[in-house]
Amino acid sequence: MTLVIKMKTGKQSLSVFIDESGSMTKTDITYNRYFVIALLFTQDSQKIKRHFKKGIAKLMKFEKYKNIFTNNGEIKGKEVSESRKNALYNRIMKHCKDDFEIGIIVLDNNYTTDELVQNHARAFNYLIKMYMDKWFRNSSKYKENISDMHLIVDNQNIATDAKYTLDGYLNQDLTLMNPLCDRFHVAYMDSKHNPMVQLIDFISNSFYRNIAKRDRESIANIKLLRECLCGQRFFDFSQSKDTKLFLDT
Repeated sequence: MTLVIKMKTGKQSLSVFIDESGSMTKTDITYNRYFVIALLFTQDSQKIKRHFKKGIAKLMKFEKYKNIFTNNGEIKGKEVSESRKNALYNRIMKHCKDDFEIGIIVLDNNYTTDELVQNHARAFNYLIKMYMDKWFRNSSKYKENISDMHLIVDNQNIATDAKYTLDGYLNQDLTLMNPLCDRFHVAYMDSKHNPMVQLIDFISNSFYRNIAKRDRESIANIKLLRECLCGQRFFDFSQSKDTKLFLDT
């Protein structure tokens, strides 16, 4: 009789919520210079979700946001001023700071090619893969002992081209070729039905306003959120690596 002993691997699954702000384009680059993808990594989404929903409940004490929620089923980050977002971010940082990590990818459209922007889904997938391979792999606090990564992507602009599926792309390059985890799972979801996707929409918009619009109200929020930024920096997808956060007061 052979005794088989199963050893615990110590590996854990990781949830990743993803949204974007700005445009990936070669048109009117003066106005549309930056494209931002934000990722939120966590192993305890329920805790973060609970505090985000409490923050949204406080926002809805204002008639403007109550009406937006009633009409649309959610409040988008672009509809909320950075000063109003501050209380929500402070709540999440106070209670959940150690429970998540933020990834930010910034694409400067001055360095894009016609081929890159021709297919949004394919370019989006490429940027996610490059971030995971070049930045997350080396800098994330979650980089060790990951079993599965579950990516939940806002489907508003992404799930439009089935030819270039993100899960197949990541599993080919980052589990078989150069393993980062055991398996990637990707789901596309309407943000109305997922508060965590709504939260990363808020965050992507805050970083976009800071980098692209140099919004002074965003400075306090970016300084706060930067504490949870992977590697303490964003992933600058440009040739010269000259994109900067706007942090001067």
